[in-house]
Amino acid sequence: MQVSFNEKIWAERKSLIERQNVIDAEQKELTEAHKKIKFPSWSKLLLIILFINFTILEIFVGWVTIHSFAIASVIGAMPDFTPLITLLGAVIGETVSYGIYSAKSKAENTEGGVVYEKAKWEMNRITNEDESCG
Repeated sequence: MQVSFNEKIWAERKSLIERQNVIDAEQKELTEAHKKIKFPSWSKLLLIILFINFTILEIFVGWVTIHSFAIASVIGAMPDFTPLITLLGAVIGETVSYGIYSAKSKAENTEGGVVYEKAKWEMNRITNEDESCG
């Protein structure tokens, strides 16, 4: 029984083709899984945390101020406005901190920034590896 030339080539390349098909399917599955899980960026996450923190802080300071007025009216003293001063300092401090973080993040992620350049280098490295393998 003689094996034709095409059958010999097919026998040699069959495992390579099957392996490449498996790799392609895994890459497609990985990109689809990555698209499904979309986490917010750090700046958006910090902004949400700041909003929640400010809301809780404002509710607490309002509660303390109302109780301060109630106690002051009972004992005949002046109400205490110290919680409102604390609120002002906390809000300004956290807002300035977020502004500094955003400025630093913007500087890193623009062209010439550390994160941008590293990501660009990594993409070039992956592309070069793919070209050398294929």
